[in-house]
Amino acid sequence: MRHLIKASISFGLIGCLVLSPNGFVPSLDLTVQAKSSSVTATTERVTTEYTKVYASRSKKAKLVFPLTFGTTVYQNATSGSWTKITYKGRTGWVPSDALMPAVPSSTDTHLVKQTTSLFSTWSTKGKQITMVRFGDRAVKTGEYGKWSRVRVGGKTGWLPSKYISTPPSNKQISRTVYGSHTYGVDTQAEYDAVYKRVKAEFDAKYDSPDFGLNEYVYRVLDGERGTKDRNDPSFRSRDNAGLLSAEMSLEHVFRGDISFNTYEKMNRVHRFYIYLSSKYEADAVVGDDRVKSAYDDLFRRKTDCDAGAQVKSLVYDLAGIDNAIIGDGVTHAVILYQVEEGWIELDTPYTKQDIDFVNASNVYLSYTQRGETIAY
Repeated sequence: MRHLIKASISFGLIGCLVLSPNGFVPSLDLTVQAKSSSVTATTERVTTEYTKVYASRSKKAKLVFPLTFGTTVYQNATSGSWTKITYKGRTGWVPSDALMPAVPSSTDTHLVKQTTSLFSTWSTKGKQITMVRFGDRAVKTGEYGKWSRVRVGGKTGWLPSKYISTPPSNKQISRTVYGSHTYGVDTQAEYDAVYKRVKAEFDAKYDSPDFGLNEYVYRVLDGERGTKDRNDPSFRSRDNAGLLSAEMSLEHVFRGDISFNTYEKMNRVHRFYIYLSSKYEADAVVGDDRVKSAYDDLFRRKTDCDAGAQVKSLVYDLAGIDNAIIGDGVTHAVILYQVEEGWIELDTPYTKQDIDFVNASNVYLSYTQRGETIAY
């Protein structure tokens, strides 16, 4: 099972023909404003060009040492158009316009979306430090134009910003109904809108007979079977197709993988989700980093596999079923749910070995209601 999970995560197998990006990080304002008064706080900065460090606030002063592109230094003070910095224990002054703000190190996981070179500066003409590969974890420590400074596996360098993806932090969401589940949204207002819409639909429609088992399921349970003989005149009939489909959907029940009670419960959840998807029909998108939440799906009417999974996550929550969305944050996402048999994807139970693999891989897009790991 683990190799199947790994394959579905890494290569986006069944169910998602579009990318599943995680977050959208607005570009930083990289303009450095010179200040007339001294600033004593120590702040991380990054050099925007080759520059010289002087002993005092003048290019005629003694040269202390040079700095190359993309070097991280610490700002100690500013005066006029000059900034006092410290680098590896050495101190001096540089022109303020040769520095830009650095992005503080973050615990948010950034994922490399394409195998590429890591450069010593924000140009393909820079020295190639190493290769970073699809799926590598990275910490972003700076940004300049269309380039990001990242740390990957102990190596620090620059790559095009379009090659990394970032999960949403959801820092603006202070109130949730189901623990850590935020459905991929960015603000409390988006969360409230999503919850209100789905909860209203759930209360009004979920128990409707429309989402119950169809006649073909009961006919198969009574022993009736469709024909698989393509030469049989009835093979292509609608009635036969219904029987074959019902038989296929009940396969895991017949094998004893899941109970009929679980099958019936998940059938209702799935059919209700299909109803929501039809009523609030969204356009499937490819490669749009801003599409990743239930709000995108239900209100902006744009969706991909993780946005759709976030909607389904809320449906599961309302039905009393804990769940977690897993994926690489780049190409594919799947949703797991917890029933009496344990954790299941689609209709296939996960073993303890499978769950251990998911936890060790740290490939979440969302967490369970009770924490950041899936308890078997």
